[in-house]
Amino acid sequence: MQVGYQRMTINAVAGDIKNLIKAGRLADAGQAAYQAAVTGRADGDTLGLGAAAAYQAGADGLALELFSRLDAQRALDAGQWAMMGHAAERLGVSRIALPAYHRSLDLEPGDAAVHYNLGSLQLRRHQWTEAITHLRAACDARPDWQPAWENLAQALVGTEHYETVVPFLADCMARFPDNLVFAFQHAAALLHMGDRSGAEAAYRDLTARLPDNAVAWAGLAAAIIQDGRKDAAAALIADAAAKGARSHDLDEMAATLKLDAGDADAATASYEAILAAKPDHRLARVNLIDALVQAGDHKRALKVCDDRLAAVPGDPEMLAYRAIVMTDMGQAEAAEAFLPPSLIMGHRPLAPDGFASLADFNKAMVRHILDHPSLVPSPPSHATVAGRHTGSLVCDPWGPMTQFKDMIAEAARAYRRRHRNSTHPVFTRWSDEYSLTVWAVEMNAGGHQMPHIHPSGFLSGVYYPQLPAQVTDPDDTNGFIEFFQAPEQFALRHPPRLQLFPPEEGVMYLFPSAYFHRTIPFTGDGTRISVAFDLVAL
Repeated sequence: MQVGYQRMTINAVAGDIKNLIKAGRLADAGQAAYQAAVTGRADGDTLGLGAAAAYQAGADGLALELFSRLDAQRALDAGQWAMMGHAAERLGVSRIALPAYHRSLDLEPGDAAVHYNLGSLQLRRHQWTEAITHLRAACDARPDWQPAWENLAQALVGTEHYETVVPFLADCMARFPDNLVFAFQHAAALLHMGDRSGAEAAYRDLTARLPDNAVAWAGLAAAIIQDGRKDAAAALIADAAAKGARSHDLDEMAATLKLDAGDADAATASYEAILAAKPDHRLARVNLIDALVQAGDHKRALKVCDDRLAAVPGDPEMLAYRAIVMTDMGQAEAAEAFLPPSLIMGHRPLAPDGFASLADFNKAMVRHILDHPSLVPSPPSHATVAGRHTGSLVCDPWGPMTQFKDMIAEAARAYRRRHRNSTHPVFTRWSDEYSLTVWAVEMNAGGHQMPHIHPSGFLSGVYYPQLPAQVTDPDDTNGFIEFFQAPEQFALRHPPRLQLFPPEEGVMYLFPSAYFHRTIPFTGDGTRISVAFDLVAL
């Protein structure tokens, strides 16, 4: 008896795939198309049918393979590029998803769904300008499509350009009065921009409309705490619980109010209860370490850090707080070895294309920052004191930030080359695919930034386009950047080993996002302008 397979014609294969699709066996149809492709029996129609079936079955890897083979045979249509983009997006392969969506829009520029998918992907990548462009196109094409408006609002909020965000959200609230997503975003925007009375009124309205909604009560409590009325906030949280509004966030706020009042033991018990129920609650963990350090219970504080680092290697907050605990134990030398100053790098970039010198570039950057529409006095959501702070600089209006973005990328590559053999835990979070967060700070005499870290990033940095003459004096540390000073709430029993670096026009410093840093206030005339940035892994 002769053994082997019966060679089928291309038409027969296509017919079998259509029958599988008709029977609802979409994954099998995709697999049949793949088998036909690798044995040379698949034409464009067969590949197109199989790719679409695999996509609809959620077999995204198979769908990409079939779409790729189809692209090699003939041009994909707009719908096929859209499916390919969505399959790649579901797999987390942005390098395929982004160009596939763009190819789809090249063929059908008005497709609202593709604009929405592309804009939402760019939203998750913090590409604010691109996200806003495509989500706005989706809204224009389908004016009643509320998810598109919600994501557009989220992208605008991401820019921190509140002069634009707040009116836009007010318009959305009027456009969709029953959609409370916009009301929550509006209240949060008012809080972040420092409009305490406006935020309190907005959250009070939400608690009246949704009396058992814990998010609304937490926002209202945050506005009251930000206003310095801690006793009122504690009473409010208790009132919320009586109305059935309970959440881990409200419990954490109540615990922190106890900690601020000096009851570290009660706060500790509350934080531990929250973490037992929700192990990933970031603020409960950070504040538990604070409470344990205040109580002198360093062993338990170290265990909190180490347990988290075992679960999430390289967690910036836990690296930072572990060093603080070690310092408070009198182990400053060990803390310095744990977070070594050698991972702080100074870098002087070259003048970018289009500028005769770095000094000319700095002047353009200073003009751009001082004229930026988002430049506002010391937002409470940031560490700046007695200064002004912009929102995102890596979105419209771009100006010289287009070149600065490339300067940061080159500096990051130089940093990684210098430390390419390092096994330090900060590098466990390193990613060559990242989003970039950039903002500027303007300070005059007395202005400074409190000790802080950037927990969302893996690499952070600061660049100085303009400095007063007295800040550059090496014999005077006023205006310097200082590393490893703990936040004020940690009344350390032993001093840390501080590292101070003089700012210099045209120089940037790069450092792990886990490193606490601050600026020292300066006196005298002149304006100190710095541009800070984070690289956030995607």
